[in-house]
Amino acid sequence: MTSYLYIPLLLLGLLQCQRETITEPEQPAGASIVTGGVKFGQEFTLQQFDQVTLYGGDTPRKLHLTAQQLTDSRCPANATCVHYGSAALVLSASNSQGKIDNIQLCIGACGTGGVRSTHSVTAAVGETAYRFSLVDVEPFPGLEKEGEAKVARLLVEKIGGDAS
Repeated sequence: MTSYLYIPLLLLGLLQCQRETITEPEQPAGASIVTGGVKFGQEFTLQQFDQVTLYGGDTPRKLHLTAQQLTDSRCPANATCVHYGSAALVLSASNSQGKIDNIQLCIGACGTGGVRSTHSVTAAVGETAYRFSLVDVEPFPGLEKEGEAKVARLLVEKIGGDAS
């Protein structure tokens, strides 16, 4: 008699099982896509997780850029600090030829070499070389207005069709 009770309980348990569907979001919460795109050589701003498409030049190839991480530990305005601090940005970039995930840019006291106000890195995405420049990170710490988002001001230039 007891074995007959197990069959309905087992059926009830199986009916309660549901298949769980997990979907990855296309972009993190709070991220935005800069609409219309930006031309190579034109300054633009990105918040953390923002995406932008860059275009222009002799070829129709576009560059897709995402701000993966944006940090700012610079000494606040009107404060006395032992260390100047730095502001750093990590980008990922892709085009029809390939992808690169770890483009690191830093202004301020970034390791050796003193304090720098801008930082440029040349990197190849596929077979195309680009110059990525971090012009500034705004607003400067201590000068933020309430609700103002931290943004990186960037300039990306296409410097060649062949990265070699």
